[in-house]
Amino acid sequence: MDLQQIKNFLILCDTLNFRKAAEQINIVQPALSRQIQLLETEIGAVLFNRSSRSVRLTEAGIFFQKEAERIIQDLNKTITKAAQIHNGEAGEVRVTHASSAMNTVVPSFLVKVKQKWPDLKTIAQETSNAQQIEMLLARKTDLGVAPNIMLPPEVNSKVLYRENFVLILPGDHPLSQKGFADLSVLKNETFILPQLSTGVGYVEAILQICQDFGFKPKVAHESAHSIGVLRLVEAGLGISIEPISSVRGANMNIKLTELKNIPHKASMILFWLREREEELSRFIEIF
Repeated sequence: MDLQQIKNFLILCDTLNFRKAAEQINIVQPALSRQIQLLETEIGAVLFNRSSRSVRLTEAGIFFQKEAERIIQDLNKTITKAAQIHNGEAGEVRVTHASSAMNTVVPSFLVKVKQKWPDLKTIAQETSNAQQIEMLLARKTDLGVAPNIMLPPEVNSKVLYRENFVLILPGDHPLSQKGFADLSVLKNETFILPQLSTGVGYVEAILQICQDFGFKPKVAHESAHSIGVLRLVEAGLGISIEPISSVRGANMNIKLTELKNIPHKASMILFWLREREEELSRFIEIF
C-alpha cells in the first residue's frame, strides 16, 4: 500500500459512496474500487460492506480508519516540523501540569526554554492527572508534570522532587497547631479533594494518609484545581490536604500545618511517551 491509497480510503470513509469519492479524488470509480480491493487484500480484512444501496465500514474498517487518521496526522506534523527546522523556525513544545507545578518547576522551565530557543512557542496548560494522561496518549501534549500520578506502560517518567503534604483548615477553625496531635482528630471533618477519577494516583495518596490514621475522609466537595480547593476551604466548606507547594504565595484566610512526620510525600513527576524520549530529550534535560 502507499500513502495515496490510504488517503483515498479515508475519503471513501467520509463519503461512503464510491462515485462521490472517485469524483473528489479525480479518478474513475473502477480505479478506486480496485484500490480498495487491493488494500483489503494486503491487509487481509474486509474494510467495507458493500451492497447495491449502501457502503458501510466493517468493524475492521472502523479500526483501520482511526489508525490511518492518526498516521496521517502524525505524518503531517512531521512534515511541518521538518519544514520549520529547514526554515530556521523552532516549532512549539506543549506542557500540561498540575496546579502545584506552576508554583515550582514549570515557570523556570519556560524561562530556560525561552532563553535557549527564543523562537520556540511554549504552551502550558493546567489540568487534571487523568486528562494529562489522555492528552499525552493522544499526542495533544508533549510533556506532563503532576504529583503522585499513576502512569500507563507506554509512558516513561522521572521524579523531579519530593515535598511534604500540608493540612489546610479554614482561618476560624478551632484546631490550633499546638493542639494538633495527628490527623485522627479530624476524622469527623468533611474534606475537599479532587475527584478520584481525575486525580489518578494523587487522590489515592491522600486517602492512604487518612487511612493510616484510621479513617476514610468524608468528601463534601470536589475540585480538580488547587486554587479551587483553597477557596472552598477558606469559605468554611471543609478541610483539605495538598502538597506544600500548592499553598505557596496563597494570601488567604486559612490555617496551614505541614505534615512532616508522615512517610507519604508528594512526588512531582515529569512524564512523556517512551517512543518520543529521544525527540524530547533536550526538554527533559532542562526539567
